[in-house]
Amino acid sequence: MTNIGKEEFYHDFLLLRQMKSSTSKKVRMLTELMSQNENHWQVVGITKDALNVFASYNFRLVSRMGINRSHIVDRHKTYTMLLEGPLLDIESWWKLYIDNDKTILATSTENKRETFSKIYEVDETLGLFKSKGFAWSHKDPEITFLKETYKKL
Repeated sequence: MTNIGKEEFYHDFLLLRQMKSSTSKKVRMLTELMSQNENHWQVVGITKDALNVFASYNFRLVSRMGINRSHIVDRHKTYTMLLEGPLLDIESWWKLYIDNDKTILATSTENKRETFSKIYEVDETLGLFKSKGFAWSHKDPEITFLKETYKKL
């Protein structure tokens, strides 16, 4: 993953905004562009239901277990607003992107319904659940965190 600075992101965003493609296509392109940010889709919480699912798999990440990163603020709506709304200066644009790019680990059902069980905070300074493309890092530190958080249930 290439980590480029906000100036480069903003430059590319401005070019994307000028394209004649449909907004839905530009949202897809913006999603791909922003996936280069090493901190995209940062996990700041986990739901009680997701913790229960992790517990049933001994806190390991298993394919098709039904856990995903759910944006607290709908990503598609945020990107549409950035692409179609008033043009923001770089600092305002970056702040809006960062503030609205935060996620929680939730079950697929919770994500679809946009209704979440109790959310437990993930301290951002711990550097857990780092993005790896559209997946996240899930190693011993994440497993330990999940086990300790589960004890609080």
